[in-house]
Amino acid sequence: MWPSGILLAAHGTRSAQGRAVVEQLRSQLEQRLSEPVRLGWVDVAEPHVDELIAPGDLVVPAFLGAGYHVKHDLPRSVARADGAVLTAHLGPHELVLDAVHQRVVEAGGPWPLTLLGWAGSSDPESRAEAGTAAALLASRWGVTVRVVTPAELPQAVAAGRAEGFERVGVASYLLAPGFFADKLADGGADGCSAPIGAHPCLVDLLCERVRAPLALRTA
Repeated sequence: MWPSGILLAAHGTRSAQGRAVVEQLRSQLEQRLSEPVRLGWVDVAEPHVDELIAPGDLVVPAFLGAGYHVKHDLPRSVARADGAVLTAHLGPHELVLDAVHQRVVEAGGPWPLTLLGWAGSSDPESRAEAGTAAALLASRWGVTVRVVTPAELPQAVAAGRAEGFERVGVASYLLAPGFFADKLADGGADGCSAPIGAHPCLVDLLCERVRAPLALRTA
């Protein structure tokens, strides 16, 4: 399908469970494409993307937000490999929100106040994307949705209860289990959804990300 190969790029985590979930995502993408897909990490875990990337590779970022890794680290890695192409990241796409929705329903939500728990970023575009996801989910669910980081969660839960919300829950806007997911689960809310994980909707979106540059290349 792609002249060199397909490289799925993920953030990285020290959580063995988190790495296993991303590996499951890689495996399902490989099955759907009927093409080999390699997995490289940008931080914390190994092998690093820089160790795996080859000339002509199609690099697919498994990132929800357009933070530093997506806008700086991965483009630098791709620039070192002749002919390599970087696809768009995941973003607040409808397929991502479909997956979040299912995880929230599985956890007993949405709740009257639903806190969209994300890792956080200093990048304005990434923060704006999280806000877009919250607004779209609020419209879908008909409830109040606010964006919070794990560090902000306990205060946000307390504030919501003080405002009169009978139930306050967390919609995890994270890809895989790990440090941030644990913090969200322990934040004192009435419920917390699981991370998105290797959801079929996410695999659908990754396939779209692969096929878009392929169509341009073969046109």
